[in-house]
Amino acid sequence: MKRFLFLLPFLIMLSFLLLFPDTSFTCAASGLMLWFETLLPSLLPFMIISNLLIRTDLLKKWIRIPSGLWHRFFALTCDGAYALLLGFVCGYPMGAKVTADLYRENRISKKEAEYLLTFANHPGPSFLSSYVCLQALGQKALILPTYCIIYLANYLCCLLFRKKADHSAIAADTCPPAGNEKEISIQSPLGEILDTSIMNGFESITKLGGYIILFSVFQGVIKKVFTPLGPVMYVMCGVTEMTTGITALAGTGWSLTFLYPMLLGITAFGGICVAAQTKSMLAGTDLSFGPYVWAKLTNFLLTGLLAFLFVEII
Repeated sequence: MKRFLFLLPFLIMLSFLLLFPDTSFTCAASGLMLWFETLLPSLLPFMIISNLLIRTDLLKKWIRIPSGLWHRFFALTCDGAYALLLGFVCGYPMGAKVTADLYRENRISKKEAEYLLTFANHPGPSFLSSYVCLQALGQKALILPTYCIIYLANYLCCLLFRKKADHSAIAADTCPPAGNEKEISIQSPLGEILDTSIMNGFESITKLGGYIILFSVFQGVIKKVFTPLGPVMYVMCGVTEMTTGITALAGTGWSLTFLYPMLLGITAFGGICVAAQTKSMLAGTDLSFGPYVWAKLTNFLLTGLLAFLFVEII
């Protein structure tokens, strides 16, 4: 039964591809262009450089100075803070990818990795400003409030799931000053490390492209089947694939009181497509996916509530 339920969406998509080839082609092409024009140029360089830094063991040289900040406010080691920073700068799903890479390289413990998954994988500032505020809502004035709401809700998630932090690893994480750190010994030639980092980056970005195309087609199925339901269909599109769903919701003409909390809530949640991408980034590890799911549902509620209060009060 589990296998049938897992395969059912793909059987539905296959039927959709055969019955509506023109619509399915348009949906797939839309997903492909989203990947090619947005994700490929914006994420691939970060993926390659991130892999290179992790494999050459240069992380603490970058983030050792504010070690007290990572320990006190986020309950993270200096290595774990790198996943938080990359997740913040790059957005989905770089936080999850760097977390998994650090865990594979034994830079962080399993407990810290699962704790990181509850708040280090979130939308990046460029996506929030350019896509959500300017393109979807058309309101430049909402950029700063959107930053505050999204990242405040994310930090509240960090506090709510703080009991999952690896406090023993934090106590042992001294992050020594630069003058006392020993020279790093690199086991493999730099050229080989660079090649491996490039191939790892291309493998990861190709996976993301496949997920985006699949979920774009599935979104076409939703629009075809649930169009008579109106608002429900738009919400389902947003929950399925965040980016195109946000565009669909923005075109409904709903009042800002309802639209803004819904858009930010879906952005904080990331959609099922981002969840699938995140799961794929954890492949080859024994990290549990449960903490991520619960944290994202919590983040959805917190973000929606903060956005609603902002619209109503401010």
